[in-house]
Amino acid sequence: MSARAAVHVATKNSTTLRAAAEAMHRSTVQALSGGESALKSPRTIAASRFDAGFAAARVVSFDVFDTLIVRKVAAPRDVFLHLATPQPFASWGMKHNELADERVHAEREARKRGHALRGSYEVTLHEIHTVLAERLKRPASDIEAMVAAERLVERALCVAHPHVRQWFERARAAGKIIWVVSDTYHEATFLEELVRGCGYDLDGVVVVASSEARASKGEGRLFEQLLSAQRTRPADILHIGDHPMSDDAQPSRLGISTVLHPWAASQHSDAPAESRGDSVALGLAQIGARTPEPAFPFWWRFGYSVAGPMLSGFALWLHERFREDGVKRAYFLLRDGEIIERVYQTLVGDQPGPTASLLASSRRAFFLPALASGDPMLVSQLSATENARPAREFLDRLGVDAGQFRAAFRQVGLANLDDIVPPMRGDAYNRIHTLLQRSDVLAAILERSHAERALLMEWLEGQGVFGAGKIAFVDIGWNATIQRSFRAVCQLGNRPTDLTGYYLGTRAPAHNGAPSGTVRGYLFEAGLPQDRMSTVFSFCQLIEFICTSTGGSLKGFRRDDTGQVVPVHGNSEHGPTQAARIAQLHAGAVAYAKGLREERLVFGFDAIGPDAAMRRLTRVIRRPTVEEAHEIGDVHFGEGLGTDRTRAFAAFNADDWDPASLLRTLRTSYWSTGLLARHEPQTVALRMLQWLGEVHAE
Repeated sequence: MSARAAVHVATKNSTTLRAAAEAMHRSTVQALSGGESALKSPRTIAASRFDAGFAAARVVSFDVFDTLIVRKVAAPRDVFLHLATPQPFASWGMKHNELADERVHAEREARKRGHALRGSYEVTLHEIHTVLAERLKRPASDIEAMVAAERLVERALCVAHPHVRQWFERARAAGKIIWVVSDTYHEATFLEELVRGCGYDLDGVVVVASSEARASKGEGRLFEQLLSAQRTRPADILHIGDHPMSDDAQPSRLGISTVLHPWAASQHSDAPAESRGDSVALGLAQIGARTPEPAFPFWWRFGYSVAGPMLSGFALWLHERFREDGVKRAYFLLRDGEIIERVYQTLVGDQPGPTASLLASSRRAFFLPALASGDPMLVSQLSATENARPAREFLDRLGVDAGQFRAAFRQVGLANLDDIVPPMRGDAYNRIHTLLQRSDVLAAILERSHAERALLMEWLEGQGVFGAGKIAFVDIGWNATIQRSFRAVCQLGNRPTDLTGYYLGTRAPAHNGAPSGTVRGYLFEAGLPQDRMSTVFSFCQLIEFICTSTGGSLKGFRRDDTGQVVPVHGNSEHGPTQAARIAQLHAGAVAYAKGLREERLVFGFDAIGPDAAMRRLTRVIRRPTVEEAHEIGDVHFGEGLGTDRTRAFAAFNADDWDPASLLRTLRTSYWSTGLLARHEPQTVALRMLQWLGEVHAE
């Protein structure tokens, strides 16, 4: 029997399928962990190698960039994006990207010339800027100032590696001989100055640069020269670095013990940034996510490195749009606007701008009062749902007693008020849609709508929303339902307002019927560009979770005992565990905004491009790690709209073992990519079904 046929037989019985999947999962874990019961992480392996080699080593050698120090940029090339800011480059009026490209070409040409003259591609910064001066048609007298400018940029961008520094201090405390060895165009004197400036004590430390030795670690010759000059045996050395060839393969070939550490902030697969702001924004995120050891809690890291760049980029965009559009008052819509407002205040709250405040809101609390407008998009919210729910909830969530319409339910084919209605499909959903269009049901809904509209208008009046001047609503966006509802309510109440909505992203329907320019999107606007919108909407619930709060959703308004109109909130759908996740996520995002604020004072950028802002989010959505798949997949999410019902983003049920259940879970998962990235036996079973081509069998 072939392997495919054997697996096919196994999948026909849930008990056999489970046994086969668990056995395969167990063997995979053992193979990847060297026969042990748990997988070894690269961090654990690196730490073990360091401890094993440290005791016997007489010399401890460190690489520099992405080992002793890290740069606050997305990729090494991004250093050159900052060259146009200091003199003498600033007075030459070159664009940052143009100068960066020229600097890259100059280095390439300098290395070619060096190889032709000396047989080595290793060059100094002076030699690179000599070529750059030729390319820019600048006199030789400018070269020293050009070199000084690049060194100034390096000093501003470099900081100590938070974990490797501990290893360095351990080596000093143990009395080890320390080498600092770098493949770099910087000379050793500046390299020493740079590393000292990041807080390292280099007294008695040997500092070697490939540019002056005319030999590199990558080709194996730099260590050979150093061993000879220092009269040291390879067996006495432990070298730590991040490059697989320069810091591992080549020194290992010579007999040097190595630690290829996994804590590099800038990885070789990272793409360069498009602007100065993008480079620093991504660099900070990478440092926060990749360099600390032990790592911060997952949700803090996620908030810092994934949510932080996106929300901070949005906040900077808001600040600029408010200024250009003359906004007087900005209302950040609760619940989703709460963390956005915190990040905004952290980044730019002390700068001139509109008064900013939180405004309690929800789709349910705003669209219901606006139903009399007859807007088809608002009417469609009556039957909107992402989760299967009892039929009665479609009325109960509107404040209309479903019990009084039992006969109407039966007449449309729903015999029981608790019949489960699947989201947006099937006969039961079609019957609900018919029910909501009945004149008697609709009359009850509109009666409720009228009562709630009076309360909403009075409450908005008390919040100062109807004051003079342009106002802004800030929210996640998508279809701008709350703004659309607000506009309809104002029209019904004859209250003209000058309102523009500013959102993380907007789909085309958000702009239908809206005055031109009153609906704006940061990541995408009116569904464009398509690639960014498609990425977000492959798992838009993750952004909605990033921007959620632990408070209950706004269900509407009521009068309290004093006659004041006050908000009515539902119960929070987040239990203690999930509330702690949200608190860590938001703490990380705010910590990132604080760090970015400090960097803006140094580098002076005013924007983060949308692609950079969501680069790390895009990677998580499309290519999650096992840790991300489990942590994010276990989150329970609810759509709000008057109910507290939730379900997991991407997790298996305990009894998901027969093929039909596994395939149903995959089909109904918010995040199928995350479900398939989980490291557990049910994932193995599901992939077996995929291999057989049975994913669409149900």
